[in-house]
Amino acid sequence: MGHPAGTLRAPQRVDDTRRRRRGGNRWTAVSLAFCAICSATSGIEGAGAQTLWDDPAFALYRQAVEAMDRKDYAQAADLAGQAASRFPSHVLAYYLKGQATAAAGGWAEAAFEKVVELYPASFAGQRDLGTSYEHLGRADDAIRAWDRALALQDSDDVRANLAFLLVKEGRRPHALQQLGVLAEHGSTRAEVWTTIARLSYESGDLKASEKAFVQAVALKDDGRTWFNLGVVRARLNDSPGALDAFEHAAKHTDTKEQAQKEIARIRGVR
Repeated sequence: MGHPAGTLRAPQRVDDTRRRRRGGNRWTAVSLAFCAICSATSGIEGAGAQTLWDDPAFALYRQAVEAMDRKDYAQAADLAGQAASRFPSHVLAYYLKGQATAAAGGWAEAAFEKVVELYPASFAGQRDLGTSYEHLGRADDAIRAWDRALALQDSDDVRANLAFLLVKEGRRPHALQQLGVLAEHGSTRAEVWTTIARLSYESGDLKASEKAFVQAVALKDDGRTWFNLGVVRARLNDSPGALDAFEHAAKHTDTKEQAQKEIARIRGVR
């Protein structure tokens, strides 16, 4: 089915590194809040007394936060690792080390494993651990981590990434369950709907496939999606609808030639 350049596939994940690089403000906020707590204790021993924030583990963490804000990810990871070595229960240091490593293009699953060991109820820790596992090709571990994350907090982004991985791994019943929830939530990700459409087509549910493709093109004007919508409508014997879809596909460079052939075929039949 569909365009010769390739049948519809569950798309690659969105760029998690970009998500992690959306600025360091949250790290500054964390450090300021922590600093405020520590500063509040300074009056106990008089002005100028050392606070917990000045202890090596927390001083290193504060420096790591500052490096993260500067987008110096290598230094942030190094300093956070030093902070964690000084204070082995420093969950924030482990999390920051994992985030800095990921922002630099690496996948430090060990750091996030330590986060969820220390704080099993951390949604962010489970989510990012799953992402690391996926990038390392550890699909089963990624699926388990994302399932745990969703048990802690509902997230359409995590659910979509889980669904795409499940499709890739051939676990369709579980994938369809997750995609169904996303559909109920009115997902605004076109790739969610194209994945539903492809799976529906492959199972023979052409009406459901058409409906999902229509939803997809409403969200994103994509030549391949229009072309595949035309294929589905042609199989449903909806020639006017197929012609309309192929005409939209013909406006896109990657599907223009084949769409024009389908348009000529439909008009020739008439």
